[in-house]
Amino acid sequence: MSSPELPDLDQIAMRLVQLRHRIQDLTRVVEHAEERHYQFPSDHSQKTLDDLRAEDTALRAEIAELEEQIRPLLRRPEEP
Repeated sequence: MSSPELPDLDQIAMRLVQLRHRIQDLTRVVEHAEERHYQFPSDHSQKTLDDLRAEDTALRAEIAELEEQIRPLLRRPEEP
């Protein structure tokens, strides 16, 4: 039986997996967008790059937040 005050470990773990996969995909997209932008700079490519970088930053912040929530749940009680 889960307590309403405690975060759901399974839910946090699933979200972390989703975010980490999205970060991997987004990293490739950002690299590609950077290459395109440096070859053919335009306002549109700069805006796209800025948006992708903002998404990357937001995802990394969410990952850090979830890792902080999950860390106390993963600690093993110290043995006497």
